[in-house]
Amino acid sequence: MKLEFLGVRNFFTKKDYHNNLLIDDHILIDCGFTAARSLSDTGRDFSTVDALFITHTHADHIGGLEECAFFNRYLNGGSRPRLYLPETLIPDLWDHSLSGSLADAASGTPGIDDYFDVHPVADAFDIDGLHFDLIPTKHIPDKYCCGFRLNDRIYFSGDTVFDRAMILANGKDSEIIYHEVEFGGGIVHTLLDDLLSLPEEIREKTWLMHYDDAYAAHEARAVKAGFQWARSHTPYEFA
Repeated sequence: MKLEFLGVRNFFTKKDYHNNLLIDDHILIDCGFTAARSLSDTGRDFSTVDALFITHTHADHIGGLEECAFFNRYLNGGSRPRLYLPETLIPDLWDHSLSGSLADAASGTPGIDDYFDVHPVADAFDIDGLHFDLIPTKHIPDKYCCGFRLNDRIYFSGDTVFDRAMILANGKDSEIIYHEVEFGGGIVHTLLDDLLSLPEEIREKTWLMHYDDAYAAHEARAVKAGFQWARSHTPYEFA
């Protein structure tokens, strides 16, 4: 299994790309509006991605789906990549985010199924031999968001406020934890100060992601506590 972040930064990044994760070179977790640029900057395009999973409907996680849809329809032979979605997100994603640009009855594309092979998913599902257990998170009140455990080995937090119990429950038996972090505010995200309160054995297997462009001011403190930093376009191999 190979993991590669197409980006590791937050919504507002101007120096990197959004926090989108590529698994085994073809499964994309979230598709922000920098995803196409990230692929292009490494000599790739959306033709390499044949399956996607979306954790929630903020633009740094779905803003690239329009380009993905148009690319596959008009530049990739009408391909319809598989789109795995928590069932609760399907109407919201189409009705409130994608339909305004993609719905085109005159061209024979009135719905999301004309662009994607949609797979509604529940609490657990598989993509090409990889097993995902979804973990709903507290991010924006009344809006669904999730992280997941992958093959019972990797814990990916998704966007979330700090939840110590959730981290300990899902991280204690994981080989590696990818957890979001921010450095001020903490209204809908997790503060580094809160993560510093975690037990040493958890900190030492946690890689920080979804951070802002000013992370360097906090880098030494995080590393001293045992954390590592996820980096864009750096493959992580798991035997």
